[in-house]
Amino acid sequence: MTYHSQLNLIMLVTVIGLAVFLYLKPQFQSENGETLQISIRTPETVQMIRIIRQGQEITLERTASSGWHMVAPFSARADEELVGKMLNVLSAHSRQRFPLRDTESFNLDHPVIELYIDDDHFAFGGLAPVTNEQYLAINEHVYLVSPRYAIWVPASPMDLVSPRLLADDDIPVRFELDDLTVNKQNDVWHVDSEVIGSLNNQLLARWAENWRFIQATELLTDLRDYSDKQFTVKISFLDGREMILNVIDNESGTVFYRPGEQVAYFFPHPIARQLLDPSIIEPE
Repeated sequence: MTYHSQLNLIMLVTVIGLAVFLYLKPQFQSENGETLQISIRTPETVQMIRIIRQGQEITLERTASSGWHMVAPFSARADEELVGKMLNVLSAHSRQRFPLRDTESFNLDHPVIELYIDDDHFAFGGLAPVTNEQYLAINEHVYLVSPRYAIWVPASPMDLVSPRLLADDDIPVRFELDDLTVNKQNDVWHVDSEVIGSLNNQLLARWAENWRFIQATELLTDLRDYSDKQFTVKISFLDGREMILNVIDNESGTVFYRPGEQVAYFFPHPIARQLLDPSIIEPE
């Protein structure tokens, strides 16, 4: 290769490199610590979330009365804390913003995660080689943000389901089981049963609190192995609502099935008995 050919090649490479630099040059690049907030939307205003990850799609909707619910691929109450972590992306800040022109340059031609928050589309791409920040496309721009926002997006639908048997606003005031009724009158709990003797208010209050905050050992969508003894528990709540839980018992444990949901809450027998029999609550 002649000297002139080498010179022409160097000039060509320089021009191409300059063109790529200008093409991918950030529209905003902080030099004094200033950052951009990537969204003006606030978590309190969000009504719908859709997640596309690893070929699976999850849809969540906020209800006026009882918070976040999963509506696809099945119906279940969502874990409010996990939904809150996902929505933290709305408050993310970035020191760099690029125009969204060449998705392949940011590994956004096949996004790792796609997140739809109301009308906004968030696409998570690859990691920047120097800063290890993640490329995040929002509508027409690409930002560099911490990779933790992608980590907070659950990988499977079941990861988003609340493990708690009762929701935050499910405050019981009456339980009706097979052979006993436990109710709260004038802030005092009473039990009506010929099977068990009288229990004091303190023990019954602890038993009712156990119902409020207990978390399932496992969440199930397939109940084909749970077709043995079935009965119901009726619970009345402080706000006047009533709910009838279907309870299915077999040799491996007990599952509780809330109406209108497609997820069952599994408990081993010792834990389930603590819910179904207040007489085994021991004094502190």
